Amino acid sequence: MADGMKMIGHIAEAYVVYALSKLGVEAFMVKQDGIDVVALRGPGVLVAQRIEVKGATYNDKRSYTKQDCDIIALVGLLDDGVSFKAVEELQQVTKKIHRRDYQSNDITERTWNKALAKSLQSTKKLLEGI
Repeated sequence: MADGMKMIGHIAEAYVVYALSKLGVEAFMVKQDGIDVVALRGPGVLVAQRIEVKGATYNDKRSYTKQDCDIIALVGLLDDGVSFKAVEELQQVTKKIHRRDYQSNDITERTWNKALAKSLQSTKKLLEGI
């Protein structure tokens, strides 16, 4: 079962790279603890974005912070959809996205643009504080 879960995780990561490429974003899978995908360039990507990929429902032992990653991608493989969230948006440890939410034609683009804007805004605030 653990190998099956790993395979689903790899498929979800590859799907995020695919979905971002359809939006014109250059992204790559990486082997880094806490970071699964890095988005390097594309429309609106001013600095690299570190993306943690999760299934549509996830239950981790801890919540993520800006130190861990910039964006969390919640993948609905059954519906071919990705819901992106800026890490600051997910303060709780458990998050569920319903299948009907993934069936929106523009969920990937809409949530990417929103998450990217929030991530860049928080990155700017961090840099101004240095």
